[in-house]
Amino acid sequence: MNPHTVRRLTKVHPLLRRKAEAVIGQLAAEGLTVEVVSGLRTADEQNALYAQGRTKPGPKVTYAKAWQSNHNYGLAIDLCPFVDGKPDWNAPRATWKRIGEAAERQGLEWGGRWAKFRDMPHVQLPGLSVAQCFALSGGANLQPVWDAASRIAGVVYAIKSPPVDFQGPKGATVY
Repeated sequence: MNPHTVRRLTKVHPLLRRKAEAVIGQLAAEGLTVEVVSGLRTADEQNALYAQGRTKPGPKVTYAKAWQSNHNYGLAIDLCPFVDGKPDWNAPRATWKRIGEAAERQGLEWGGRWAKFRDMPHVQLPGLSVAQCFALSGGANLQPVWDAASRIAGVVYAIKSPPVDFQGPKGATVY
């Protein structure tokens, strides 16, 4: 795993981190290099991605505004195949399917199975909708979201707090 992947994984839910590491390791053993290109996103980062293809140049990459993505709660990551140290966004569909199926074997939900907007790089912990995440967090506190995700998964983690650099909406308290 490259240093960017390691850093990104330190900011997501510990169970997602563990499962992602297993996926990356399994695929590496099969000769496919996969890295985490996105993990926890701030509201500003999410809105910037949403603007792409709308008010900013580039293709549309998301239909989710701030607080409408599990990335905003540390429950989702984007995995991408890498070739010669660079992301291969034009990898064959079969490669994306290998990544998605490896994630599913770890109990993760793969965005490549979604009917409305297939999000090939996206994998997330199952069980919580973004509406539930927002209600639990109040848009600012990840701790109740992470606690609920752990309960749903049937695991117990001694999570003292989510990443310290998490930024909720302006004026919100981040615990």
